[in-house]
Amino acid sequence: YAKPQNVFFISGTDNEDILSILEDKSNEIIKTIKASEIIENQVRMKKSLVSDAQVQKMFGISLKIGFGYKYDMVRDKFIWLRKEFNSGYNSILIYEVPIESVEKDNNIIANITAMRDEIGKANIHGTLPNTWMITEAAYAPYLFEVKVANKKTYLTKGTWELKNDFMAGPFVNYAIKDTKNNRYLILEGFTYNPSKSKRDWVFELEAIIQSVKFLK
Repeated sequence: YAKPQNVFFISGTDNEDILSILEDKSNEIIKTIKASEIIENQVRMKKSLVSDAQVQKMFGISLKIGFGYKYDMVRDKFIWLRKEFNSGYNSILIYEVPIESVEKDNNIIANITAMRDEIGKANIHGTLPNTWMITEAAYAPYLFEVKVANKKTYLTKGTWELKNDFMAGPFVNYAIKDTKNNRYLILEGFTYNPSKSKRDWVFELEAIIQSVKFLK
């Protein structure tokens, strides 16, 4: 019963009964474990945070930015935070779009994909000429509807790649509906860690993104 950890008690009359319960409750168990891991990441980050003053000033939100992240690019209504490590890097993008950019029709996933591809072409370039970040065309992203900061949010998970290059990796894109300010606030995290596990790095990105608080 050490903290932090989750303990699940599963009992049944026989093996089949226990397996049936596990299958029935698996999504709930996974969701609980993931939520706990994100909270633990947030607790660790609090010990050495990077200033979010520029984020507050530009977007009216606070964000718990973990140690090692630096402001890689700051433009009008666009911020790129990056943390480099031995085998790659983590990135967080912050920007906003009008509500109609996401909700112009019923094809939300296509609208979000087009939006992030446009942002990638304008801002996220490779070292080679004529290279920029796009959503990987070979695999359709997954779309979920969740709540972040008690606001309706579209969570998109997929793979990014550099057009005309060979770099790629996973991304998580949170489009948070901010009706009061007539916008979708976009918080996106993506990682580049070739040939190595990316799980913990993605958890770190989600921990930072889910710490968001709206100040106005």
